[in-house]
Amino acid sequence: MTDTPIRAAGCVVLARDETGRHLVLLIQDQQGVWTLPKGHVDDGESDEEAAVREVAEETGIRCSLAERLERVTYPVYRRGRWRDKQVTFFLASAAPEAPVPALAEGIRAAAWVPLDDAIHQIGYRQLRVLLQRVARRLGRAGRGER
Repeated sequence: MTDTPIRAAGCVVLARDETGRHLVLLIQDQQGVWTLPKGHVDDGESDEEAAVREVAEETGIRCSLAERLERVTYPVYRRGRWRDKQVTFFLASAAPEAPVPALAEGIRAAAWVPLDDAIHQIGYRQLRVLLQRVARRLGRAGRGER
């Protein structure tokens, strides 16, 4: 794949429930797979701006970025050819308000899911590994969850 990769950005959005347990904001994509909110980076937009915008567009949730996590690359088939898509993920926080899935954008559902459950529910291996890294990091910080 020699074309310029497709740029995208997304977030691992964390909140806490009333018991202090970490929750992660997940979306169900058009294929019915649970994943993290993410999307394309517009011309002239930074990865950070795109990540916050995409979370709001896909779920209605306003989040605050904490830090850049990592970039995930995977192949996508678009317009009759394979291209690499590079998604830069950020750690973010938000209030655990009820998300509103952007049905018109192909988002079937959006939900706050306990972090440990989200690791098992997320349908893409690379994102499962990303959530496992976040969970380990939070564990080292003394999370006091289950």
